[in-house]
Amino acid sequence: MFDLIHTHNPNAHALTLEQVAQSCPAAFTEHASPETSNRYGFVSTSNAIDILADHGFAPVRAIQKPVRKAEQLPFADHMITFAPTGLADIGAPDRAEIVLYNSHNGRSALKLYAGNFRMICSNGLVAGEGFEAKARHSKLTAQGFADMVADQAESLPAMMERIERMKETPLEYEQALDLAHNASALRWEYEDQTKENLQGSYGSVETITDIMRPNRFEDRGQDLWTLFNTAQEKLIRGGARVLSHTKVTRRRGYPTIRKARAVSSLPESIRINRSLWDLAEKVAA
Repeated sequence: MFDLIHTHNPNAHALTLEQVAQSCPAAFTEHASPETSNRYGFVSTSNAIDILADHGFAPVRAIQKPVRKAEQLPFADHMITFAPTGLADIGAPDRAEIVLYNSHNGRSALKLYAGNFRMICSNGLVAGEGFEAKARHSKLTAQGFADMVADQAESLPAMMERIERMKETPLEYEQALDLAHNASALRWEYEDQTKENLQGSYGSVETITDIMRPNRFEDRGQDLWTLFNTAQEKLIRGGARVLSHTKVTRRRGYPTIRKARAVSSLPESIRINRSLWDLAEKVAA
């Protein structure tokens, strides 16, 4: 199991380009992977950083997908989060951000997402449906990317309005339970005791309970936004109890209860974030 290479400053203040390079070496790669075809159009992440700077956004978090072979490192999937320059060094409770996802190996289009940073728990989320822009490397130009940045910047107020709506949406216990159940299903299947030879981790009643249980006093509210963040933290960073089935537990006849690990896959982290946002949006509608 590999951990994500992850860099951020205290309170998610702006990163220097040197700090970005430390955790995202692929961001400064100057050519595509030799494995790509001649139809692949190279889009430099470092140029994208410059364009975002021209639009008033500074890098605040940088993550790169781990690789097994050193020669793959300069081309790996990576994600850099940008905050408006005026807010990049201010500890605001919530902050709208733009999230850039790119690779130089031909396996992913360049994507921009609307995001939000919550200071109280250092949670960075990625918004779901309606807050994504992407372009294939074979077609994207510098002007095309600048247009994508402008479009995403214009979408940030709408995302923050939806967050305010979530904050103003109280949840009855049954609503909270239902959301926690659906949230846990984004990462874990539920144990089917009619099946034989189960393998891996499965959700349970304890998993749902833990997803609803806040890690800090400030998260003890009963509104949709608070539960959304509590669930996001448990799904991405781990800590919820899950049932673990292995060869040993099959011989024993019952699973082990353990705490879930953090998500170590960058694409999976984005998928869970965006799917959880969509679940919360349906509740707030």
